[in-house]
Order: sequence, then C-alpha cells, then structure tokens
Amino acid sequence: MGRHKEYEREEVLLKARDLFWAKGYEGTHLQELVEVTGLNRFGLYSEFGGKDGLFREALENYIAEAKSAYDDYLARDPQGLDNIRDYFGSLRITRSYHGCFLVNTLTEKHVVSEAAFKMAKRTAQRAERLILENLQAAADTGEMPAGRDILALSKLLAALDQGLAIYGIVSPSSKDKDAIVAQLEMLLS
Repeated sequence: MGRHKEYEREEVLLKARDLFWAKGYEGTHLQELVEVTGLNRFGLYSEFGGKDGLFREALENYIAEAKSAYDDYLARDPQGLDNIRDYFGSLRITRSYHGCFLVNTLTEKHVVSEAAFKMAKRTAQRAERLILENLQAAADTGEMPAGRDILALSKLLAALDQGLAIYGIVSPSSKDKDAIVAQLEMLLS
C-alpha cells in the first residue's frame, strides 16, 4: 500500500511558482524549493521529476492564469481598441512586483528547458495574435484610420506588453505604468 500524500499538489505548485517568479529558474536552488514547498528532495523528484519538472508545472499554472487574463480582455467580443485599452489598463505593478513569470522565463532562455521556453514563447505569441485580431477588427470597422500597418502595430504593442513587465521591476510604480499606458491613445488613434 502506498504512502498517503501529506501535501496539496496545487499548494506546492503555487509556492514553487512564487519562488521561481521572484528568483528565476537559475536563482532558485533545490534546497529553497524543499524549504518553501515542504517536500523533501525524494518527494520533489518522485512527484515532479526534479527542479525542471516542478518549474514547467509551475509555469503551466501561471500560463493558465495568463490565458484567462488574455481571454478576459483580448479575446472578448466585440473585438476592437477597447479590448486593448482595457487589457493594458488591467496590468498591475506594485512595490513587490517580480515582473511577469512568462517574460522572466523568456529572458532565461539560456537556462530553462527548451520545453519551458517553448511554452512561454507560444503564450507570448498568442497574446500578440489576439492584439492583432483586435487591431484588425478596429481597422475593419473604421475604428482606426485606413492605411495603418496593423501588423507592425501589433508587434509594437506586444513588445510594450513584455517591456512593461521588465520596466515594472525597474520602476515598481503603478503611476509610471499608468502614464505609459495613457500614451497608447496616441498609438491607437
């Protein structure tokens, strides 16, 4: 008969996710994961396959939340500029801000597994596609002036989205973020 698990898997994933989010993959040590999650090394390896497996599952957990945020704003109908405005307006930066776990993973391409990097990249590309779809809808309805290069604008807005995640670490002020996002009106008009 197997041993009864004395932990909640979801709770372990959330604790690990928060540690990876704050310190990055490379900056997080196995002993810290043991301490934060309450699992011993054997439990961590048998349940998750080690640090990399735990990281991938923690990233999957984060991506599910990010997908929900993208869906709440960028995938809603009707598509258009209000979705983009509302999405950027919803981004939160606080004094304890660690950036975006997704963007942090992309910046650690050299140390995370290829599988983790590809998950993060696919999610970032999905966000860019959703931005493009909203811009296309705005162009189709005349909400944006004709002749705008919406493909280039979608890439610029995706870069702004990812860049704000890094900028928020440098300047963890919601006031600064709000001032930057306010400039979107010029880009979108």
